[in-house]
Amino acid sequence: MAISFSHAGTSKQLAPAGIWVGAMSEEERELHFGDTLPSIPDWDDEWGDRVTKLVFIGIDMERAEIERTLDETLLTEEEMLMNWRELKDPFPAWS
Repeated sequence: MAISFSHAGTSKQLAPAGIWVGAMSEEERELHFGDTLPSIPDWDDEWGDRVTKLVFIGIDMERAEIERTLDETLLTEEEMLMNWRELKDPFPAWS
């Protein structure tokens, strides 16, 4: 399940944003799209359309500082190889 998280000032919203096409079985894709999968921007051969996109909107923002801070949050090679299914999912189950 793709999620959308929006945060502006004191307003925060977390909501389902649909299902990743890349996570669908071939049968599900055929059911939804028939024989022709639509063109999907940024399609990745391994991950399909599963991406994370961040958008920052503001005044006098320091791009270099934002990029440096985000780079510090990247996982290490060891963390990437972990079994992520062992981690607790902090989000509620979607219905």
